[in-house]
Amino acid sequence: MKTLIILIVIFCSFTGAAKDNAIPLLSISGANWSSDEITFIKALHKKGSLKIATRISPPIYQRHKDDSITGFHYNVLKAFTDLTKINIEIEVVTWEHYFYRKGKDLRKAQYDPSYSYIPSLIGNVDIYLDTITALPWREKMFDIIQYIPSRQMIISRKNNIPNNVSDLDNKYFAMMKHTSMENNLELLVKNNNINIIYKYFDNFDDMDKMVSEGEVDFTVYDSDRAFFTVKKRDNLTIVWPISDIQMMGWGINKNNQLLKGILEKYLKYAQETGLLDKYWKIYYGVTFVEYLNILNLGVTKH
Repeated sequence: MKTLIILIVIFCSFTGAAKDNAIPLLSISGANWSSDEITFIKALHKKGSLKIATRISPPIYQRHKDDSITGFHYNVLKAFTDLTKINIEIEVVTWEHYFYRKGKDLRKAQYDPSYSYIPSLIGNVDIYLDTITALPWREKMFDIIQYIPSRQMIISRKNNIPNNVSDLDNKYFAMMKHTSMENNLELLVKNNNINIIYKYFDNFDDMDKMVSEGEVDFTVYDSDRAFFTVKKRDNLTIVWPISDIQMMGWGINKNNQLLKGILEKYLKYAQETGLLDKYWKIYYGVTFVEYLNILNLGVTKH
């Protein structure tokens, strides 16, 4: 009887270990998962999926005719879901959907520190998979898993490079509404007593095209997108930054702190093991480490 009990205990221990081994995320180096995090990861594995909202943009998410999916951010998240052995449910949205709530004033939320609200979409998905700059008004709406430093850069054609801020006066800029790029341009205008003219677009690809083809003079991108753009279009170049270093990342509901902590540990692991380098080089032409070095040095040569 005593032998039987020992065998049952050994069998149960082995079975429990086997279940843990079925979720490779639990074994990644350096995570030091808490008991609550382990419980959450097991529950997520059992649930079988993670729901994201994202935009169609080559460095973020793009589905092709053969049903394959590419994008730096998608690839990084897919590696996480592979380790957790779950699927990704995808809801494609526009930029403004991230901040929309019926009857609420987005413009007021940007400029009135006493006013905020919770966007409808953040309660219906697990993650906003995008490059969302961490700004105070946004962080009142949802948390941001910050892992990409960025500086906003002016992009021009190589034959139309401005030498100083005064060269931007009365020039046309391609822009998206309600972005940190627009906010920083407004600061540049205010601080230098110049005027610029906006042509608004719904996506970065159209903005790339308009600058490249000479329909507008310039645009401004976060540095990750700037690297992607000059890699894709030979006649464009990075000119100079108009902002200090800011942090970007994925949006997540403030009530989902356990998932936020798990993803932060995973992203640290992804950086330390070279996973971010691998995908970053594909989409941006330099490794993630090289990109960080360029930002820290303030050097942008293309």
